[in-house]
Amino acid sequence: MDKDILSARQNKNLLFDFYGALLTAKQRDIFAMSTVDDCSFTEIGKELGITPQAVADFVRRATLQLEKYEDNLGMVEKFHSQKQVIKEIEASLNKLDNSDCTEISETISTIKDWLNKLL
Repeated sequence: MDKDILSARQNKNLLFDFYGALLTAKQRDIFAMSTVDDCSFTEIGKELGITPQAVADFVRRATLQLEKYEDNLGMVEKFHSQKQVIKEIEASLNKLDNSDCTEISETISTIKDWLNKLL
């Protein structure tokens, strides 16, 4: 699978994880079937008794709604930022394992700064 497609799919899944509960029940079900379960619009339409075009419309509207929530709340962006800070903390802790006393003091200070970013 193309890296851009995979990244877009992961982003949609994260948006759904964070904001899916804010969608209508029907939008949530159809979006989950399409994006999480990877069903085709035709499969979903047959199961729900609607046209593939109606499924596509539901998915499009749900995606726009999820993106709007992210624009207003920024929870996914904060999640990515926190993951990056955690990686930096882990790298510093690994460095700390192999360093002398002066490096330890500097590394501890850096870790405290990163932890403050998470709060």
